[in-house]
Amino acid sequence: MRLITLVLLWILVSPAAALEKVSVQLNWKHQFQFAGFYAAIDKGYFRDAGFDVSLRELADGHDPISAVLNGEADFGVAASELALHRAQGKPVVALAVIIQHSPAVLLVNRRKISSIEALNERRIMLLPHEAELLAYLKRAGVSRYTAVPHSFDTADLIAGRVDALSGYSTDEPFVLRREKFPFLAFSPSTAGVDFYGDALFTVEQRIAKSPDAVRAFRAAVLRGWQYAMDHPEELAELIRRQYSTRHSKEHLLFEASEMARLMQPDLVEIGQMSAPRWQQIGQTYAELGMLPPGFSLDGLVYRSEPRSLPDWVWPVLVFATLVCSLVAIAAAHYARLNRRLAREIKIRQGVEAALRKSKQRYRRLAEQSKDVIWTLDLASMRFTYVSAAVESMRGFTPQEVMAQPLAAALTEASYAATMALLEEHLRRLGEGDTSAMSAMTEVEQPHKNGSIVSSEVVASFLLDDDGRPSSILGISRDNSERRASEAQLRAANESLRSQLQEIEQLQVALREQAIRDSLTSCFNRRYLDETLERELSRARREGYPLALVILDLDHFKQINDTYGHQAGDAALKELANQLRSDIRHEDVLCRYGGEEFVILMPRMPLGIAAERAERWRRAIAEIRVRFGSFELAFTTSAGVAAYPDHARMPDDLMQSADQALYVAKNEGRNRVVVYSPPAT
Repeated sequence: MRLITLVLLWILVSPAAALEKVSVQLNWKHQFQFAGFYAAIDKGYFRDAGFDVSLRELADGHDPISAVLNGEADFGVAASELALHRAQGKPVVALAVIIQHSPAVLLVNRRKISSIEALNERRIMLLPHEAELLAYLKRAGVSRYTAVPHSFDTADLIAGRVDALSGYSTDEPFVLRREKFPFLAFSPSTAGVDFYGDALFTVEQRIAKSPDAVRAFRAAVLRGWQYAMDHPEELAELIRRQYSTRHSKEHLLFEASEMARLMQPDLVEIGQMSAPRWQQIGQTYAELGMLPPGFSLDGLVYRSEPRSLPDWVWPVLVFATLVCSLVAIAAAHYARLNRRLAREIKIRQGVEAALRKSKQRYRRLAEQSKDVIWTLDLASMRFTYVSAAVESMRGFTPQEVMAQPLAAALTEASYAATMALLEEHLRRLGEGDTSAMSAMTEVEQPHKNGSIVSSEVVASFLLDDDGRPSSILGISRDNSERRASEAQLRAANESLRSQLQEIEQLQVALREQAIRDSLTSCFNRRYLDETLERELSRARREGYPLALVILDLDHFKQINDTYGHQAGDAALKELANQLRSDIRHEDVLCRYGGEEFVILMPRMPLGIAAERAERWRRAIAEIRVRFGSFELAFTTSAGVAAYPDHARMPDDLMQSADQALYVAKNEGRNRVVVYSPPAT
């Protein structure tokens, strides 16, 4: 009984004991940034792969790469600094890139800083290892700035204690928008600095020791990330329930949405990475003087599939191929010599013996050929010879075919087409056109079982002693397989064309998304920045006025706080629809951010622009939005500025309209204010 009890206990305990305990060092605190790992644990993907996984938050002042190198963790999450460590000789290996484009950005007060170049002589809160931001500043010509130690608190930017701080587009912008802070986010990608974001990594020793386990762990992580991006709300609730309440659910969902934009899981397979792009990242480090010019990243990119053959096999195969080629060339040369010698011997043995055998030889070739060889007498239009291959192709014996007229060997339509082709070639031969001696066509022939066989026919005229066509020598070949292949090729081409059309549509949609606000379908800030500079240049060149209105929804925070963000979104959509219905074709309507809208009006004098802004203000005040059992009403304030009345540069014109809006807000809202330059 004791033995049976021990066996039962071993059976119950052994599955748990079989799981390998591994730890993962995260590179920040628990949040949606690591949702794929939470999903892999919660859904049992790690367990199915044979792992019992624990996740380690990053302690202040610590480095995830050092933790894995020192053996404190088995796997880790780091960013593009993996290239720096690999080039320095550290045995780190990137297993999979999770975020294709780094979320690192520089955040500034847009009321004070309008361009990246304006950060010269400013205070910037940066981390020492943020190489992509350092490269961005260098390429933008920003070299004269004061680096401030990072506090990880956006309050320093809001209070003006620093002019810019580094952050993630997936995190800090949510806090700034919640605080109604007017900010800009400068991304290194605009200067061609496109680093990877988070990447799963380990060390060479672990891969060499347990290659199958590393491959299984990587697959479980990617499976978890796919689930997390497909179910963001479920993961947000899981994070708050089991890992951290540091962020609200809305904050986590904002992070998930921004990560989806950076990961592009619908276009790029999660985990994908390329050695050339890692090399480009390393080159950026070299530009900053952090790596020598001749650095090497060999071994950084993980090979998920083992090599099927060792490296030494390929040179051997190449050498063997060369040897075989030389042998084949020599053999062909000697074969030609032997054939020539054999022909000479046969000639010596007598031409008559060769002629006697030729008839038998050619008949054997005709009988054994898979193609049907035939002759047709033009006078009787009957076959005088048909090879045995006709039976396998059409089911009729050669004798049955020769007993039938030509019309019986073709379908009615093919017979009519064949006779027309025959008459045309006979006419051309009669006119001296020797190119009409042969022809190639396709015909349909009846099979003995009642089906139709498609054949490709090549035929030539045989001339009598007077040089007139007397018969036809032809070869027929079943081309059903070729037709089927052509049909498959046409279908494949059609499918490819369809896929190309879908790709083109996706590209159009992506280009549209890049310049459109997803909520209101208005143009976004990026499009406005490009358009404003272009339109101002045109206005200066052609000498016409240009007006700009910044319109802001009053007390928008109260709508969100009272009725929820869905009500706020409904109000913004209705406001955008109202403006869109009352602007000219050449006017540009943009959602500048939050509840701010900008209307750019080329060829519009200042006075008329102010009247139109007042008309919009009154129309918006009359809007009523049904939301559940409530009816929402709201007002707007607007600031108006114009070229050349107030400014001649894009930033100055925006600032003039913004100051006018500020006056409208301070004077009680629900009003339009035209910018008035300060007295000098």
